[in-house]
Amino acid sequence: MDICVVITAEAPSESAVVRALREGGWRVVLRYPGRGTDEIAADQPDVVVVDVPVHGSVRAAVDRVIAAPGMEDIPILAVVDQDAVREAGGVRRLADFVLRPLRPGELSARARRPLAAGVRDDADRIQIGGLIIDLKGFEVSKDGAVLDLTYQEFQLLKFLASSSGQAFSRDQLLARVWGYDYYGGSRTVDIHVRRIRAKLGQPYANCLQTIRHVGYKWVSREVVPDPNE
Repeated sequence: MDICVVITAEAPSESAVVRALREGGWRVVLRYPGRGTDEIAADQPDVVVVDVPVHGSVRAAVDRVIAAPGMEDIPILAVVDQDAVREAGGVRRLADFVLRPLRPGELSARARRPLAAGVRDDADRIQIGGLIIDLKGFEVSKDGAVLDLTYQEFQLLKFLASSSGQAFSRDQLLARVWGYDYYGGSRTVDIHVRRIRAKLGQPYANCLQTIRHVGYKWVSREVVPDPNE
């Protein structure tokens, strides 16, 4: 059974985070701010979930966790409110974050994503047919030809392709790819998506799907429904 350490200020019976994880099959170990957080690694967790208090600082909550001994290679997720999305997107040590109110099964599934990534045959690249996204080398090639993507286009493609099947809103993408201190509008995301699709060409452009009234997601297969809005 996978082990998850939850850092929460709530009593276990009141924590939606704890309930969601236990229902998802996790063995949950509870830790509280200032009480035992320096012993997290001793619990041998597969992942740590930080339940950030309402109006609390995401960065401060995560910093307390990563300051604990032995936390270098343990993935960290945060549960945050909508108004904390931009801040959460700028915390590079976070593997992911989940918004309140929690949806059944979402937190458990997102917590397992880092575990799945850790057992990939080649975690440094994603390949769909003749399309290869080199995550470490910052290079995308199609049928052996390197595509001319800008740095920000590559960062957006890398983020979406590394979270295949997961939909992100435009605000989430701005926070996670551009950073919490970026003040551009959501139209920026649309423009970059359009340019990426043009450079990928068919059929790979169809992997970058538009989710109406939500945002975008990447689907790692060659033939998918037309993404045009």
